[in-house]
Amino acid sequence: SLHDALPICSITALAPSNPNTLYEGGLVWSLVFLAVGVAVLVLNTVSWSCLTIAGEHLTTNLRLALLTKLLHNEVGYFDHEDNSMGALTEFLGEKVTLLQGLVGEKLGMIAQAVVMLVTTVVTMFVWGDWRVSLVVLGCMPISGVLMSVAMAAMMPIPDQKQDDKDAKQNKSAGSVVGEVVLSIRTVASFNAEQQFFDDYSAQVDAIFKKGVPRALTGGSANGVAMGLMYVIFGVQIYYGFWLMEGAHLLETSVVRDASGCVTTDLTGFFDKVMVPIMAMMMVMMQMATMAMIATDATSAAEAAKKLFERFDRESSCDPFSELGATLPAVKGHLQFTGVAFSYPTAEQFKICTGLTLEVQPGQVCALCGPSGSGKSTVIALLQRFYDPTSGSVLLDGVELKTLNLNWLRKQMGMVGQEPVLFEGTVAENIGYGKEGATQAEIEEAAEAANAHQFITEDLGAGYKTQVGLRGGKLSGGQKQRIAIARALVRKPSIMLLDEATSALDNTSEKIVQAALDEIMKKQKRTTITIAHRLSTIRGADTIAVVSTGQVVEQGTHDELLKIGPKGVYYNLVQAQQ
Repeated sequence: SLHDALPICSITALAPSNPNTLYEGGLVWSLVFLAVGVAVLVLNTVSWSCLTIAGEHLTTNLRLALLTKLLHNEVGYFDHEDNSMGALTEFLGEKVTLLQGLVGEKLGMIAQAVVMLVTTVVTMFVWGDWRVSLVVLGCMPISGVLMSVAMAAMMPIPDQKQDDKDAKQNKSAGSVVGEVVLSIRTVASFNAEQQFFDDYSAQVDAIFKKGVPRALTGGSANGVAMGLMYVIFGVQIYYGFWLMEGAHLLETSVVRDASGCVTTDLTGFFDKVMVPIMAMMMVMMQMATMAMIATDATSAAEAAKKLFERFDRESSCDPFSELGATLPAVKGHLQFTGVAFSYPTAEQFKICTGLTLEVQPGQVCALCGPSGSGKSTVIALLQRFYDPTSGSVLLDGVELKTLNLNWLRKQMGMVGQEPVLFEGTVAENIGYGKEGATQAEIEEAAEAANAHQFITEDLGAGYKTQVGLRGGKLSGGQKQRIAIARALVRKPSIMLLDEATSALDNTSEKIVQAALDEIMKKQKRTTITIAHRLSTIRGADTIAVVSTGQVVEQGTHDELLKIGPKGVYYNLVQAQQ
């Protein structure tokens, strides 16, 4: 506030009663302003640079720490709406940035406010009248409350003060945008752009309608607060004139010298009355401006609270944990005994109700049955994406919960219905299957998956070819064979195939199925395969028919057909002929 009061003081200094002192006064004040300008330049540069750099370091470290913590959580954690892709992306991108204000902007604002307050008080009593200064200081709490009301009216409503319905509407509107962008090809193929736009507009309009009353209330509060502040300034100025009129500040009678010139210096009134008032007014306005551009401390505090809640949460199935046993050798004997399970987000729906299944080492076990019967859940339980609510899942006679999770998943190779590739090269995508995989291992896995030929001949850069976002530069069959190679590069003891060919056309299906059959012939490993096309599983060692969360039939293709029309498998085969 010192450099705010200086212009006021300089006005009176440059209007002396004796014109002969004008040059000297102007020179002094020019040097004063020059010194203050240099000091402000250096101090502002140093302070804001240091605080901003510290804030950027904090943001970077928090994002890395949060991502690490998220990766330590179990898969079921991401099924909840609060932990969806859109919510976590927003939290990592926007909410974490708010915390920078606690160390960067906000810390600088607090330090600057303290310095401004101290220098303001000193300035008021040095240049101003002590009675006017006391009145101004007495009004400061009232002015502070009014300024807080004005700022609160102009600031957005923090997330924690919004009701659940408002928060859900905001998240829902954001989710629509995320889904459209991620699935833009599907949206475009069905000409659904207008429909999604209408859905988004409806949600945004609902938020807008709720915002109008808030805007009117905030505008009224802001107007009343700012109006009362100027009323206070008016009262302070009136008090100064009252002191002036009573000659309490300085002598107001006009005195002339021998030549008739006025020698009374009435400009001192400006120093005595206006310096305290204007200094405090400028400080309040500057603090209001800084508050407008500073990060909302309440939002930052709420973001910090949610961040530490995520940090403090204990994972029920940590893939990085070193706890748990490992087996010297994996035979691949799998057992499900009385398994009951329901997903965390829909606990009222039982997916598995006493499921019992046994797969001998080296066997190819095919799971079939109606949609929603629990086939994919079997694979999810094997990989310990979830733990059963009751019953047990065993590998070579050992409960999965007692085994080291990281080691367990390394024993399995997974190929899903929709191949998931990440942006990067073909070699990088295959290499994700095994940490530190060499180029030789990558090419060996590609050959086993019948992918080496098309990679080297059909793709321009071979293994260095960029696959694009979600593998968009490759065909469905090419993506699936790369996904199979990624599963094989770790040389798993157990293969998990979740409808690995169902999303392909007939030509691609034959190529991929031939690759899978060749893999199972070359190396005898325990394989769990899920298929809706029963023609692809006729050669399986055993077929388990899953219905309503239980294995209702099990045997070879021929054995199950012998059950006749009363059998579930028999009717499934008949329906596909």
